[in-house]
Amino acid sequence: SLPKEFFERAEEDLPNADLLIVAGTSLVVSPANSLVYNVPPTAHRVIVNNEEVGRELGIDYGPNAERDLFVMGDCDDVFLDLICELGWLVDLEGVILDDNLPERSVDLIRARAEQD
Repeated sequence: SLPKEFFERAEEDLPNADLLIVAGTSLVVSPANSLVYNVPPTAHRVIVNNEEVGRELGIDYGPNAERDLFVMGDCDDVFLDLICELGWLVDLEGVILDDNLPERSVDLIRARAEQD
């Protein structure tokens, strides 16, 4: 069961959202899957996953899609690419020192830092 705060934040935040990022989920389980249709119709929805999901919830990845974008890949890799594009890798390297990240994430960050 999700914490009470999930429902409170969703009710307060979703009506004002400009962007919803959904990562690494099949969008099958409720109530988390309700997030995609509880944002305004003007909000963009980015789905990051290994396969396209959510069509039954109204997500449209077709060539004429105006608000939905599918990014295929492993979440760690996709978001690390985004972090690099935004120039935040140096900031992220500082986070690995606090020892709260999973080992795989630390390894990915270090490998990417060595490439740059």
